Amino acid sequence: MNTESRRARYTSLLRTRQKGQTTVLILEAVASILRRADVSAVTISEVARVAEVTERTVYRHFKTRDELLKAFWPWQLEQMGGPFTNRPRSLEAFLKTLPVLYAGWEREEGLVRAIFFSAEARAIRGPVTANYMNHISEFLSELLPDATLDERRQVAAPIVFLCSVANWIFMRDSCGYTGQQAAEATVRGIKLILEGARREGRAA
Repeated sequence: MNTESRRARYTSLLRTRQKGQTTVLILEAVASILRRADVSAVTISEVARVAEVTERTVYRHFKTRDELLKAFWPWQLEQMGGPFTNRPRSLEAFLKTLPVLYAGWEREEGLVRAIFFSAEARAIRGPVTANYMNHISEFLSELLPDATLDERRQVAAPIVFLCSVANWIFMRDSCGYTGQQAAEATVRGIKLILEGARREGRAA
């Protein structure tokens, strides 16, 4: 590789790194806004102000406000260490991620509630939940080898719900559970669901 090619490659890598850093600044700005206000406060102009960048810069990274909000939720889950992004490949690894996820939700309770109760909630969380549903169905194929895809999805659906913000809020508000207690109840519930599904499969 000649000097000119190396310089071009270095410049490209530098620009990619800078773009990534700016993206993080923008997403961190969204998080900062949601810690003190609801989703309606997340406007391009406010995000630009908090991130200390121009509105044009925000639009270079996210073409619309909707695109920004949809990108924010999976990124935020990654910051909290949730299974949506870690994609564990076994039941044991999956169950270990749940206390981390619930602890993250407890730590960022205001932000999580702002997303959950927003008018845009379904659009923001929908793609992540769909991917999560598919992922759970995949590793259920090893646990329930004789089950059809529809049968696996019937088992996956309540598991996904138990790991949802909706269930966490229910256990926080109606049961008075801490994040740790909610995680323990969720893990137990999932194990019971899987035990019942296995028993049903053996009896078939």
